[in-house]
Amino acid sequence: MKILEKIFGNSTHLEIILLFYGTPGYFTNITKLATTLDKSHVTVRKAVSDLVAADILTELDIGKSRVIRINEKSPYTETLFNFIATVQSVKERRSIEEIIAKRAGSSRSAARATSRTGEV
Repeated sequence: MKILEKIFGNSTHLEIILLFYGTPGYFTNITKLATTLDKSHVTVRKAVSDLVAADILTELDIGKSRVIRINEKSPYTETLFNFIATVQSVKERRSIEEIIAKRAGSSRSAARATSRTGEV
């Protein structure tokens, strides 16, 4: 979401949050997440650690693997996802309003042109 990048900058943290937001039920490990984001393992590890500390992500040990997933029980995650949804709806609403305004403007232009030429 470009508007969120404008607000928060283009960060690994934001990329991770948006990946989990856009993919419900998504889970992965650090190596696969680093590959998906095309970032270094160290960069992703730091961002994941920050998001775990913020209670947005959680890590689970499954066998020898450490799995990362969104912390669905966290009020911070709920608030963050609601914020993202709100930003998205504002953008969509503005897009719809722009389309309506353009259509209304072109309808008025066509009506004016018709009244000047007398053609129907």
